[in-house]
Amino acid sequence: MGLQWDTTLAVGHEMIDEQHRELFARFNAFLEACNQRHGKSRLEELFRFLDTYVVEHFRAEEELMQATAYPEADEHLSQHRHFIDRVRELRDELDRDGPTLPVIIQTNKALLYWLTSHIRQVDTALARWLEKS
Repeated sequence: MGLQWDTTLAVGHEMIDEQHRELFARFNAFLEACNQRHGKSRLEELFRFLDTYVVEHFRAEEELMQATAYPEADEHLSQHRHFIDRVRELRDELDRDGPTLPVIIQTNKALLYWLTSHIRQVDTALARWLEKS
């Protein structure tokens, strides 16, 4: 149960695509650590990195939106905030309950469905806007 970045997820903006590849790599590292039953401290370390990186990635996209007066910025920002909140909820569950199967499954679902959908629809629209700007 992992996430694989492939060219169907490329939005056509070099920085955004590179950051997406890094997000997928880090989420896969987290899931692999879970599969190998690594200690809780290792999983917490990985999850905190993911939490931080998601915020950094979103900030970079948001700076591009602001610099180019992206007309769909409010909706895009709302989706970012929702995802950040969800990642933090999952991290809190990990802190509270440890690396349980439900935490791992919910993490995978959140990433698989939200992240791929967001990239294919919302980030692709942003990349098209950036091409024109």
